[in-house]
Amino acid sequence: MSDSAASTSVIELTGPDHTYLHLDGKGRPMHWAMVLELDTEGDRLTAAQVRARVAERIGLFDLFRVGIAEGRWRAPRVVLAENPDLDQHVAGADYATPEDLRRRLAKLLETPLARPNPLWHLTLFTPSGDGPQVVALRVHHALSDGIAGAAFAALLADGTPDELKEFERFATSPRFRTPPIDPEVLKESKAAFAEQHAGGRTGRGWPKLTKSGRREVALLSVSTRDLRRAARKHNASVHEFVLAAIGTTLSTIPPSTGKPAEVIRVTLPVTNDPEFRHTGNAVLVSPLNLLGSETDIGRQIERARSELATIEKRRPELASAIPDGGPQAPWPVQRLIANAAMAHMSPDVHIGINPGFSRIREVLGKRITELTALSPLAGYSFSVTSLILGKNTSFGVVIDPAALPPGYAEKFVEHFERVLREESPAA
Repeated sequence: MSDSAASTSVIELTGPDHTYLHLDGKGRPMHWAMVLELDTEGDRLTAAQVRARVAERIGLFDLFRVGIAEGRWRAPRVVLAENPDLDQHVAGADYATPEDLRRRLAKLLETPLARPNPLWHLTLFTPSGDGPQVVALRVHHALSDGIAGAAFAALLADGTPDELKEFERFATSPRFRTPPIDPEVLKESKAAFAEQHAGGRTGRGWPKLTKSGRREVALLSVSTRDLRRAARKHNASVHEFVLAAIGTTLSTIPPSTGKPAEVIRVTLPVTNDPEFRHTGNAVLVSPLNLLGSETDIGRQIERARSELATIEKRRPELASAIPDGGPQAPWPVQRLIANAAMAHMSPDVHIGINPGFSRIREVLGKRITELTALSPLAGYSFSVTSLILGKNTSFGVVIDPAALPPGYAEKFVEHFERVLREESPAA
């Protein structure tokens, strides 16, 4: 980068970035992952080829060299690596079956990224028999949210220098800083947050996240066209329909053998950057209450529509925003406050519904056939993250198998796919 001021703005962490350092802890690493499935045509890639491509690209953006020292009970120090050791950042591994691959992906979610090295890692998975190669990219949430995380595609993606410029806004724009919030807007936001929180206080029974650190994952891809047709069938938006379908599925397969929860408290990520032009974190989370024992998707859609209308009009997510330039407590106190805030929010599940941005769909000559996001478990025991990207919409499920029944992630995907299929107009 030629602009030193822009470079500084990229590597100076902000309050929203710090949140994920506060929440990071033993048994709860705060990195997200992107899983890239590659087509099976032609020769397979090698880890050496991936490493060579990364070596070509590592100097494109300062963001790729940012690491963090300390950051748990001691204040973080940003470390900008001059020459990252790519043997530590790019690995190769084999897998035997799809089930084996899911276990290995879960292990990556359980394994913290090494500090103070740059906080990202790539693993190339190769099947021992038939099957696709898969690339797993992990990035610490303090470094980037999922939207700005598109920058890391430039480490691998095929493209000319001009084509790769599409990633610049996610790598060289200033780190997001929450602007001042109008007092009246903030007052309404806090009132809405309190009402949403109160609405999810009773009738709950979702298992809480444990300190085991164990993870289980499942992946699903569906036709975006079919998803939109199913939503239109119910005169619903895609967001309303996805939330309702998830609520229906969770109501159909409650994780405990007792009485199903009447209410499921959800954290729904929303961006505070309407221009989608930032580095770092611009994500806020809004509370949303789904029905926990309702298998009629029409009634689930009614609830989802009402909840999303509240979010749009009253912006309860701003109640947890961290405005830039405010007073700073000592770092250990900030950590205690952040964890107390998450405990107070006490979410049951996380649901992310995200747009995809990249028009580049090849890596080292191999077409990307599926792209799936996996989120960290930050205070909840179940997460499903959708990525709407062109013809396909993917769903990445992560659970805590010490809180939920082992196998629940795959069971959810099986029933969720059935709900989507039954609601499709073609069914």
